[in-house]
Amino acid sequence: MKRDLLFSGAVVVVAVAGLAVLCGSARAGGAADYYPRRAWGSFEGGQMNTSLLVFRDLNRNGIYDLGDRPMSRVAVELGKPNGSTIMRLTNAGGFANFRMSVMQRDFEVVDPGHYTFRVVPPPGYSVTTGNASQESDYVVSPGSPGDMIAKTTTHPVGLAADMTISGAVAAGSRVSLTGPDGVSAAAQVGPDGRFSAPVTPGEWLVDFATGGATERRHVVVGASPVVLSAFSGKSGPAEKPLPLEHVVGFDDLMTSPGVFEVPSGYGGLNWYNLVAMHQRFTDGPGYTNTTMSGEFIAYNSSGHPAQVFSDKPFDFTGAYFGAGWDDAEGETLVLKAWRGDEPAYEDQLVLSANGLVYFAADYLRITRLEIRTQHYWQAAIDDFAYRTGP
Repeated sequence: MKRDLLFSGAVVVVAVAGLAVLCGSARAGGAADYYPRRAWGSFEGGQMNTSLLVFRDLNRNGIYDLGDRPMSRVAVELGKPNGSTIMRLTNAGGFANFRMSVMQRDFEVVDPGHYTFRVVPPPGYSVTTGNASQESDYVVSPGSPGDMIAKTTTHPVGLAADMTISGAVAAGSRVSLTGPDGVSAAAQVGPDGRFSAPVTPGEWLVDFATGGATERRHVVVGASPVVLSAFSGKSGPAEKPLPLEHVVGFDDLMTSPGVFEVPSGYGGLNWYNLVAMHQRFTDGPGYTNTTMSGEFIAYNSSGHPAQVFSDKPFDFTGAYFGAGWDDAEGETLVLKAWRGDEPAYEDQLVLSANGLVYFAADYLRITRLEIRTQHYWQAAIDDFAYRTGP
């Protein structure tokens, strides 16, 4: 009996679904009922986005091409026909979106007329594509998703970091930089021992001198500013770097969009309180802006100190760092390293969610590295480079 009732009910549902209702009576439906055509020319009353893409121009060639990445948290200003302006930040995909609709009057683009777009780069960034300001006329177009269209669409805007080599030395130290062209120039050292010099991509030599002690660093400037670890000021023969070079980008740990604790043994090192995730798993703009290779990135879990360690000495070459969240703008990253129980290195650098810096550590023969943020915000980390012995 129970089966008969269920079957009968299914028959009734199917029968009703196969009828079309017209003037209160039911009839069989046809293709015209189930696949109606739109009445073009009438107002849709819906919405769509008018957008502008901002990207990280990694090769600095002024073209949005392969290898370039979206840039999040960039201010884009929309100028309206009435003279007012409104600002939107780019999202994780690099788009600044402005809602457009003729009928929904509380949106950003609602009236036909002349509109302007202006990209305002964050501090330390410059436009490479020459089109920070763009403009277009918008006209009413009934039947389009927002009942309005742009006569011309925007073009991607590329940004690149203003390239510098910076660091900290003892007061009274001298710093000289020699560029790829072989030309040398002295860097100005401030009263606090900090220096920063504009550079171009390529190989650089940085020479330090203080109190009779000298040191030379070989620095490769790529797609981001470089921060050098502190000059030790110690005289004596330099230690030789370990021979085997490694770079981990955390992309081979996982394929899902979740989070994954970096396990000990990854890359031959031990890891504590470091988590890897897809760069867009959260809304933190710094994760998108710090990713350099692949799609995954690491961070210190819950903003608490993380460690990388090994029984065998390793060299920490360097890594890309940024602040994961915009609320952490200006957070201080503290890096400490030990050889056994003996402190060996310590450095601090300022992080930004707008973009990354490369910390050229050159920490030799260490057994433990601590990665800590001063105010317990998450630091984004990519392309962790190190060397090991044979």
